[in-house]
Amino acid sequence: MEKVSKRIEERAPLTTEATPASHRHEAPYEIREFVCARCGNCCRGEGIVRVTPVEAQAIAQFLGLSLEEFTARYTRDAEAAADRDKGVRWLLDKPGPLQECIFLEDNLCRIHPVKPHRCRTFPLEWRTPDILDYCVGMQS
Repeated sequence: MEKVSKRIEERAPLTTEATPASHRHEAPYEIREFVCARCGNCCRGEGIVRVTPVEAQAIAQFLGLSLEEFTARYTRDAEAAADRDKGVRWLLDKPGPLQECIFLEDNLCRIHPVKPHRCRTFPLEWRTPDILDYCVGMQS
């Protein structure tokens, strides 16, 4: 595994409009530099990956599928009315107890070049309160 380096500075609470309410919390630090250790743990466990219509189209094209095929095969209806009203879909998890993202393969993202905003911005723009328990990049 490559050496991971980061600088951490004291900061004000981390909350933004884009941060899902379930992940808003007081973060006593700001990540200035982060190198992913490719552990795949951020793609496992309880969580929701929202896919906007624009993101869905990009992912479908990347996979060589029609939008309808992509939607039927890899997404589900959003449970939140606000998401449904915007045409947002939620990615499926793989079957099994690990709750892995449908696109996680060998700890890598199968759709990395076109992955959704929620995935691209983790952990710099948002993170879960227990991130240090599972993110190897943050532990190094």
